[in-house]
Amino acid sequence: MEIKVAIPSSSLINETDEKIKVYKLGTIARALAIYKVKELIIYRDPILDETRFMKKVLEFLETPQYLRKFLFPIDEDLRYIGVVPPLAIPSHKSKHLKIGELREGVVKKVAPDGTRWVDVGVKALAPLQCDDARGARVTVRIVSKTPLRVEKAEATEYWGYRVREAELEDVLKEEDVVVTSRKGKVPKLGEIRKATFVFGNPKEGVFEIMKRMGIEMEVEAWNMIPEQGVKSVRLEEAIMSTLAIVNFISYWGGFR
Repeated sequence: MEIKVAIPSSSLINETDEKIKVYKLGTIARALAIYKVKELIIYRDPILDETRFMKKVLEFLETPQYLRKFLFPIDEDLRYIGVVPPLAIPSHKSKHLKIGELREGVVKKVAPDGTRWVDVGVKALAPLQCDDARGARVTVRIVSKTPLRVEKAEATEYWGYRVREAELEDVLKEEDVVVTSRKGKVPKLGEIRKATFVFGNPKEGVFEIMKRMGIEMEVEAWNMIPEQGVKSVRLEEAIMSTLAIVNFISYWGGFR
């Protein structure tokens, strides 16, 4: 099963406190990690475009702690990142290496002979034969600790989400797109292989955003929280609720 989530660049439109903005993004990041979402799409909403800020915070949270200092220079946008609980996903390893374990690394140096020298969270850099450029993240397996040797590897468990920017119209044209809306139908969840769930902002649903942007398209719409007991469901609540339902149905065979 491959689930993606799309949210607007105006997702934080109700918030003026930078600390609350970071905390809400942290809540969304936790939902993505809990339910193993592989991609978060931020679609541009001209009413408020905070894509850069949102992407930076979400990518920082997904990055293993030992790589953050190199990949994210000191930045005012990240000054409140401490209010967010850690994701604690499998790629967030401790600094204690184990032979055979997979780890995230970052290419810090490229030698004249083409050897890449990779930081895997310890003092020494590990040589790696690959084509990645300086600053690239790589997944490696620890082959030896003394001397430190690693090899390129593919993750065999949930390894985190990626963040992508897009236009709303382009997102809606992708396969297996579902708009979440209280105006949508309560779905009878059959077998699907993947889905991209598109959410609105705290003030407008996806259909209202589409109308404001002049987008006219037929889209599938599902009400994932039927008979809600509140006037409106907050974005982070809607994401968590939707993913929880999808996860449960998937476990029992409704999603593949």
